[in-house]
Amino acid sequence: MSKVIVIGAGISGLIAAYFLKKPYEVLEAKSYAGGLCVSYYENGFVFDCSGHFIHIKDEKIKKFINKLTGGIDKINRNASICIKNKFVPYPFQTNLYHLNEKMKKECIDGILKRKNIEISTKMPFLEWSKAMFGTGITKYFMKPYNQKLWSYDLNKMTAEWSESFIPKLNTENIIKSAYSKSKGRYGYNSTFYYPKNRGCGALIDGLTKKIKINANTKTKKIDIKNKTIFSFDGKLYKYNKIISTQALPELIKQITNVPLNVKTAAEKLLASSVRCINIGIKSEKGIPQLLKDRHWVYVPEMKFPFYRIGIYSNINKNNAPGNSYSFYVEYSSFNGRYKNTENVMMDFKKIGFIRNTDEIVAVNIIDMPYAYVIFDKNRQKSIEIINTFLNKNGIFSIGRYGAWEYSFIEKNIKDAKAIAELINEQF
Repeated sequence: MSKVIVIGAGISGLIAAYFLKKPYEVLEAKSYAGGLCVSYYENGFVFDCSGHFIHIKDEKIKKFINKLTGGIDKINRNASICIKNKFVPYPFQTNLYHLNEKMKKECIDGILKRKNIEISTKMPFLEWSKAMFGTGITKYFMKPYNQKLWSYDLNKMTAEWSESFIPKLNTENIIKSAYSKSKGRYGYNSTFYYPKNRGCGALIDGLTKKIKINANTKTKKIDIKNKTIFSFDGKLYKYNKIISTQALPELIKQITNVPLNVKTAAEKLLASSVRCINIGIKSEKGIPQLLKDRHWVYVPEMKFPFYRIGIYSNINKNNAPGNSYSFYVEYSSFNGRYKNTENVMMDFKKIGFIRNTDEIVAVNIIDMPYAYVIFDKNRQKSIEIINTFLNKNGIFSIGRYGAWEYSFIEKNIKDAKAIAELINEQF
């Protein structure tokens, strides 16, 4: 029987299946659903795949997620930047007041001496940052932090990814922030939502109660002529339409008789990978005072190999047992080789995130081979070529890595629902 095949049981695949009104099957390569929205439970700790927080503007989606998870809390962000042995509130460009006088002067001078040019997100990221924020802010935060985050040449990346993610202020407000503490809340994540229990995985738990998945079913070959999918365990699936949420280059590798221009386009798609190390710590003294109430911390300085840490137990007390606290720490790589991750405990003690007397009781390591999509001059054209071919053959590639974009859960839900409704009408 012809049906819709959903490849991947992450948030996008599960949401698409949830809203499909036609026969479908969900194929998942791993033994469990969730993708990067899965949570892990070890020794009383709840670990996510690093910072998986829910940013919601649509009231209907908020109600939907609240029902699926069993309840979500609204949280006002408390994020900081650790620089020069100080904690500067995030965003950097709205909190110059907290810098030393030398840094503050450089940032203000950089703002005042910006070139009067037309600014476009299609510009190389470093050029865009200097035009938008000046040389000082670029030097102290935008350049080093993003170099660590992307692990890629920032002169070869465009700033297109920044549209929704970097707060943009006018000159007056940035300079004003150097002389008085900022009271405004800036950025898409100034408030966020998080499940009351079981971490981000609560969202997956709610969906899998309603959706059956075929676990341990990794797709091997997609025959678009005969509309069949072959899995590594030897099974064959007939389909009418495909909704794929796997990484776009991996999807193209599985399809038979792909035109050369599509193969070439897929080969031009680039991404950096991330290693997340989750750490559970037992301490009678509780979390160190310098991290009290902080949700996450950006670490732009190159002397530390990780670019960000987050404190699960500050986000939700249910993420750690009594007399304990818990972190995630993120390392980025373009080639899949991570430097100095074995030194994380030593680095944390050096920076003051863990006391020498605290006891490490849980460690969980997650490698994400596709984490941050590289926005370069080839990306948009390559996606257009690939999607023209896929859609012509009844295949829809969605989700952060299926759509090959920098997105968040609310957008994934909207996009997956829209594709399901489109198929409901067509099929």
